[in-house]
Amino acid sequence: MLEQNAPRFRYTFDGEFGRRVLRADPKGWEETGVNLHRDPKYHGQTLEYITQLAFVQDGRVYLSQAYAQRGVEADVRLLIEQYDPNAFVWKFYSEGQVHMLSRVETATEFRCNIVQKDFTQKFNNRTDTAVDAFGNDSIGGVALPAKQPLVLELHSQAIFKRYQADYAPDPPMIASGFVMDDPSREQLLYFGFGQPQVDDFEVEEVYGGPVVGERPQAVPIYRTKEEGDFTIDFEFFTQLRVKLTASSGSGDFDTVEGEYYFRINDEPAVLLASFGDTSIAGDFFATVDVPRRRITRRLRVGDRIYLFGRIYVHDINPNALGQYRFEIQLQHNGGHFRMEALTQTPATSCQGLLAYEAMERVCQAATDERVAFRSAYFGRTDTQPAYPGDGAGSGLFISGGFQVRGFPLSEKPMTLTWEGLFDSLAATHWLGTGVEQRPEGPVVVVEPVPYFYPDTLTLDLSSAPVEVTSTTEADEFYNKVELGYRKWETQQVNGLQEPNSRREWALPLTAAKNTYTFLSPYSAAGFYLEATRRQRYDATATTDQGSDADSFLICVLRSPSGWQTERDQRFSRVEGVLSPDTLYNLRLTPARLLRRHGPALRACLLHQDRERIRFSFGEGNNELLTQLMGEAAPVAESADVVVESLPAPLWRPEQDEFTAPVSREQLAQLLAAPRGRIRYRDQTGLIKEGWILDFKHTAREGEGTFTLRPALTLLAV
Repeated sequence: MLEQNAPRFRYTFDGEFGRRVLRADPKGWEETGVNLHRDPKYHGQTLEYITQLAFVQDGRVYLSQAYAQRGVEADVRLLIEQYDPNAFVWKFYSEGQVHMLSRVETATEFRCNIVQKDFTQKFNNRTDTAVDAFGNDSIGGVALPAKQPLVLELHSQAIFKRYQADYAPDPPMIASGFVMDDPSREQLLYFGFGQPQVDDFEVEEVYGGPVVGERPQAVPIYRTKEEGDFTIDFEFFTQLRVKLTASSGSGDFDTVEGEYYFRINDEPAVLLASFGDTSIAGDFFATVDVPRRRITRRLRVGDRIYLFGRIYVHDINPNALGQYRFEIQLQHNGGHFRMEALTQTPATSCQGLLAYEAMERVCQAATDERVAFRSAYFGRTDTQPAYPGDGAGSGLFISGGFQVRGFPLSEKPMTLTWEGLFDSLAATHWLGTGVEQRPEGPVVVVEPVPYFYPDTLTLDLSSAPVEVTSTTEADEFYNKVELGYRKWETQQVNGLQEPNSRREWALPLTAAKNTYTFLSPYSAAGFYLEATRRQRYDATATTDQGSDADSFLICVLRSPSGWQTERDQRFSRVEGVLSPDTLYNLRLTPARLLRRHGPALRACLLHQDRERIRFSFGEGNNELLTQLMGEAAPVAESADVVVESLPAPLWRPEQDEFTAPVSREQLAQLLAAPRGRIRYRDQTGLIKEGWILDFKHTAREGEGTFTLRPALTLLAV
């Protein structure tokens, strides 16, 4: 029997099997209520209703038939309405999805969970599913509006490269050739330096020895792939022999002459050394050394570097049969060949998406809905829908390793997952996300964390004191911070120059041992991006690169023609790094990320304002110092940070829990604005405010259990 004044509910099934108002109430209806939960990592809120109901009679029959026809994919929605005895009408209370995976069926009942609506369920279950950013269908096969790639011109970030081959053979290297006919009287000499110790230019090993040919036929030891000021440094020590052989018979030669040269392109060759003799009786022998030379030249892509010699054997006296055979031996006794340059290459095109469109496409594909995403922070005046202005995060371009290398999308699609994309943006911008009901329907919302903790009052419960249990959140006190990027190394010398790597700081707390960690899965490392960009599709289409499966964040600026890469255009100072005017992503350095995450860190340092967050460890370049135009002070990557210089915290790292009466009207007010503050009075009479972490309302009892995150400051009354 129903208690007097107990709430009355009506249950209705709807979906692909038709609409059915149930005659028999399910078992467990007495616990009908609302649960509101805030994700501790993503800050968004999830609205949930009854966890489990047992349907009987007509409800059991309906669900049993639905399961028999469609199994766990059966689409059945449950609408719950509450009767208003004052207005004599049924009013909406909640709705959810029947979760067939939780089915327990007997002869008399069909027990199952009621979960979030289909949109949220689909999205949560597909956050790690790869999505083709330019595909025409969602994960569930729903046709999506075409998404055109944005073609961005990637400038060349200067990369310092080295080649070093220091050669000290033991025993010396000897290479041979033979003079047997008129063409072989003149031969080219190449000087081998062995396996290089450093080979950023990918010259590989330079081999040596005599080869039949004349000076114009010389082969370059390297054809440049980059532009830059090259410094070329070499020296080497050789011995030359021209020997009579047994097969020479009585043939011999009288004259040997030759030279060693250095040359660039078709310019006049630089004579390095010469040798010769015009009255030879027997074998010819000469020691030819080239003292150290250091040459600096501006070279462009495709320029040719030559280092070679020429030897000419003439005044030959053949044997009686008109034959001769002499052996040329080039013995390399040591030396070195080194080359270095700060290099650049021509700009290249890259296909990708701006951050808003990238997140929108993943949300559309995951939810099977065309309208699925909103963000004022990443939105722009030219997005769909348009926003009043370009958001602070709108100038961010997303692309993949294959696209950076120039692969056609038809061969290598650009794939994204929500986890990888959002976790990268959250690490670099301190973001939250959640599903919200908007006039256009449910959408995934991404905004800076403060959006999810607004300075608005949703519910005032302060008219009467409540018994508050306050708990310190030990997990939100940190003694170490780790920020930056998981992937940044280039496997080249420039890795030491890369600022967008990983950093650690020590917080001035001794009572806690927790690490605040946000490492972006996507890379913002300019040197890594540039090394990937130079491995072009047309040159290495069959060569896999370690970066092919990686994704990149690239800061961009609006230009009259569209979008351009951001370098140092917005900065008044950039120091401590190679070629600052060509760097990518100066806005995304770890020290700047520390400041973006500052409110979360200051929350656990409320009594430590004068203390310092001390830099303790960093990979790559820790010497970078940058200052944006209009910025009061520069940001140094390896500097300590005074706590009070960080942005102010929003909350206290605590939880306040209490139970209070919540009427139907107050519940509606709360559900209409669940992100806002709740005002309450504790048992001592102190007025406090906080944001909902967890809220459970039971309609039968007409009260709610609140777990709140206390606000640091109160709103003005």
